[in-house]
Amino acid sequence: MIIWLTSYPKSGNTWVRAFLSAYLYTTDGSFNMNSLNKIGEFPDHNILGKFMDSKDFDNLSEVSKHWIKVQEFINQKQKNTYLKTHSALCNINKNTFTNSNTSLAIIYIVRDPRNVILSMSNHFGITQEESFNNIINEKYIIYPGTNPATFVGSWNTHYLSWKNCNSINKIIIKYEDLINDSRETFEKIINFLCRHLEIKYNKEKVINSINSTHFDKLKKYENEYGFNMGQKNKFFHLAKENDWRHLLDPKISIKTNNQFRLQMQELGYI
Repeated sequence: MIIWLTSYPKSGNTWVRAFLSAYLYTTDGSFNMNSLNKIGEFPDHNILGKFMDSKDFDNLSEVSKHWIKVQEFINQKQKNTYLKTHSALCNINKNTFTNSNTSLAIIYIVRDPRNVILSMSNHFGITQEESFNNIINEKYIIYPGTNPATFVGSWNTHYLSWKNCNSINKIIIKYEDLINDSRETFEKIINFLCRHLEIKYNKEKVINSINSTHFDKLKKYENEYGFNMGQKNKFFHLAKENDWRHLLDPKISIKTNNQFRLQMQELGYI
C-alpha cells in the first residue's frame, strides 16, 4: 500500500522526504542521497512508461487513465511504498488520482501561501506576480523535468482536496511547525506512521534524523554536492528567513489574503 507524502509545490515536501528517508532507510538516521531516492515521485516517467507512450506524458487526460493501474502495479512489487507527489487529490474524466484500495496513509504538508509565492519565485526564476498567478490558477499543471503532467490547481483547492479525504488515514502538518518545533512535529509524523505501519519509534534515530536533515546541513550538502530538483536557483534558499512580511510585495500579500481568506484563517495564517 502507498503512503503519500504530498503538498503544494514549495511547501516543505522535500524536507520531510529527507527526514523520513533518513529515519526509514538508514541504520542511524544519517541523511544521504541514496536513502532519499528510495522515496520516489509520482507520477514517475519510468514506471508510467510501462503503461503508455512517453510522447503523451504532457496529456493529463491520458496520464490520468493510468494513475490507479500504476499504483496497483507498485503495490504488487512491495508491501508498503512511500511516494512524494504534488498532485491534487483530483478526478480527471472520472479517473481518480488515488483511492483507499491502493493507499494506506497521507502525510500532507501545508504552508502559508504568501511564503509559497516567494519560494516558488526563487525556485522557478519567475516574478512574485507570476507566482501569485500560478497559485490562484485552478487549472495549474506542472511538468517537473521529463516527468508526466501533474495537476496541481490552486493553493486552496489543493489543500482542500487532501484535507477532505476521509477514506484514507491522514495527518496534516504545517511547514511553520516544522520550522518552529522540528522535533515535536517530526515525532508526530513518526508516531502517526507507527499507528498504521509495522515500524517502531526510536528516539535516538528520530533525533539523528532531525539533526542530519537540518536546513543548514541540507544547504551545505547542496553547496558541496549539488541538489537537482529542476530549480533555477539554489533549492535550499532561505527557510525561516523566507518571510513574506519582509520580502513579499504588499499588494500581492493583500491579494493573497483576499483570495484564500477562509483557508488561511482556518490554518491561523491571518
